Amino acid sequence: MPSSVLKDGRNAQLYAQVRRRMIENGDWDRISSRLARELNESGWIDRFRDLSKETARRADTTGGISVEALMTELGPQAQDEVPSAVRQDVIGVLRKLLERQIEF
Repeated sequence: MPSSVLKDGRNAQLYAQVRRRMIENGDWDRISSRLARELNESGWIDRFRDLSKETARRADTTGGISVEALMTELGPQAQDEVPSAVRQDVIGVLRKLLERQIEF
């Protein structure tokens, strides 16, 4: 796979340009804050903070766990359990932003 294509098939150069533009004009921070607020309001953050603590405590009895290993172990579950309403809201915001930024 060429280096210009991300693992999921997206164009890496276009992704980098859009991300840079979002960071420069503040959209990245606004969307990140909105996502964090909605995840917090839904209880998602508390659930995964507790799950992370439990997993780390269990690992302490067997020698510990690195942050990277914790992320690898819990990441897929965390992504799968993002409430659909939160996911759809953020996707909608991104879609509107991209429609304004990119001519299709």
